[in-house]
Parts: sequence; C-alpha cells; structure tokens
Amino acid sequence: MNKLTERLVIGGVALLVGLLIGWAVRGVATYNTSTESVTMYSDWRTACPPAQAKDQNCQMIEDVLDTRSQQPVVRIAIGAEKGKQEMIFTVPLGLALQPGMGVILGTDPVRTFPYRTCNSVGCVAVYALDDKALSALNTAKDGRVLFAGLDGKPVAVPLSLKGYPEASHAYRSAEARRGSWFWRMFS
Repeated sequence: MNKLTERLVIGGVALLVGLLIGWAVRGVATYNTSTESVTMYSDWRTACPPAQAKDQNCQMIEDVLDTRSQQPVVRIAIGAEKGKQEMIFTVPLGLALQPGMGVILGTDPVRTFPYRTCNSVGCVAVYALDDKALSALNTAKDGRVLFAGLDGKPVAVPLSLKGYPEASHAYRSAEARRGSWFWRMFS
C-alpha cells in the first residue's frame, strides 16, 4: 500500500505540473501578435494596436459628448509616451488658446497646461501624469475639463470616471502582454 500511495502522489504531481506547463505554453503559443483590440468599460474604453507595432502603445479613451447635441466636446486619451504616462485632450476648433486647458479630478485643485498644437481634428493639449495625478485619477469619482471659448468665458465639461478602474487594469495588463512573452503565459 505504501508503494501505491507513493506512485499516486508522484502521478498527481506530474499531472499538475503538466497541466500548468500546458496552460502556460498555450498562452504564449496562441497569443496573436497581429490583432488589435478595443474593449469598453462603462464610459471608458481601451484600444490596443497589434503587438507587432512596437512603436505604438495601448490607450484608455473617453469621448465626452454635449448633452444636447450629442456632438463630441472633448476626447481624453491616457497612454504612455517614452515611458511617461500622459493624458491627451483633443477639443474641437473654436476656442481661446491663450488660457490653455485645465482638469479637476475629484476635490483636487485645478491643474492647467497649454495647448500643444491644433490641426484639422481640433486642438491638442497634453498633461504629463505624475504619481500624484495618477493617484487622483484612481481615487476620484468624477472630474471636470476646463477650457475657454472664443468669447473668453470658461467652459467646464464633466469628466466621468465610471469604468476607469477597470479600463486602467485592462490597459496595464494589455501593455504587459504586448511587450513580454512572460505575461502572455497568463492570458
């Protein structure tokens, strides 16, 4: 009986190790490096280019619409540029550029930053996300985006953070899988 128990334990351990190795190899072997993905998380979505596109990164995106006309007022994208996290705002043309833009996250004070450029799509402002800003994003329940219209009057647009924690987790996971075969084992 002692020999039989020993063989059963060894067989069970071998089976378990085989299953774990098979699961890990499946993750690496079935990861399609040419597939791009877009996934919705309430008001946010993640968009990831194919892993083959090494010079591109995933982004988290929210489109804020005007409540009356349902036209886009601002597009907010969060992503990494040269290893640094950034929040990129794109607003339609027809606004005052001098005051720049601002963002309020939860009860934090307003953070202001200049527009970087304007093109046919609209004007783009980039806010570098430091640890304090990322912490505010993770803990805030809502926010506001501030900019000035051509008449110089400030406009405050609500920023929804509904779905942001889930999108942030998915964003980090997707970036890890895109860049490392090790993390693909767990997909």
